[in-house]
Amino acid sequence: MTPAIGSRYVAAPLSTAGGCFAVLAATRIGGAYTAVLMVLSMALTPAVLLLAPRPDWGAMGVCRSRSRPALGLGVGLVLISYAVGVIASFAAFARTEDNWLTWIPRLAEQLVPGPVAVRTAAMLVVLGIVVPVAEELCYRGFLFDAVGRRFGPRAAVVVTSCAWTVVHLGDYGLNPYHPMVIVSSFGSIFLMGLALGITRLLTGSVAACVIAQGVANVALFSGLLALPG
Repeated sequence: MTPAIGSRYVAAPLSTAGGCFAVLAATRIGGAYTAVLMVLSMALTPAVLLLAPRPDWGAMGVCRSRSRPALGLGVGLVLISYAVGVIASFAAFARTEDNWLTWIPRLAEQLVPGPVAVRTAAMLVVLGIVVPVAEELCYRGFLFDAVGRRFGPRAAVVVTSCAWTVVHLGDYGLNPYHPMVIVSSFGSIFLMGLALGITRLLTGSVAACVIAQGVANVALFSGLLALPG
């Protein structure tokens, strides 16, 4: 990282983070269901750390959780938010194409063609490790810190949840366009984002958010696979 880049973040964290988010959102939304662009967006996301000075990484949550009880509480909160979203989505939209959850296995087939066993193993690794690391460094790390410096921690929770939700609409509702999928996914994903933001406040740690999202993603994907055909 050059001093010029680091000094820009120190001088204008919100505009720097906002510009990075715009690029990442465009790449992620445009790359939905396209393996090459999806991989590129995942690679770009943690690269935002290079835009902040190393001494600021601790403030961005690149550290351990404050305590194990806080970590456990955060993981539990995120799991509950996922469960509420799943129950509400199936109650409102059943197993129709309007339910965003039915698109997750389709996304897996598109990204990892081939035998079911290979696809399942690959998606568990991606959803349990790769995606949480990439996303949480960006949203509950870089963006959370930038918004929090200007507007405080509560605003950081809400803004990062909104940003995280909008990006996921690239996978569920915008590409390809399906308005009812947007309706079914927005509330669920936003609730999950709020839980992850609160986890960040409880633990002070992006690592805790990575663990919480990873555990919840694996539980969600495994549960969808276990549904009768």
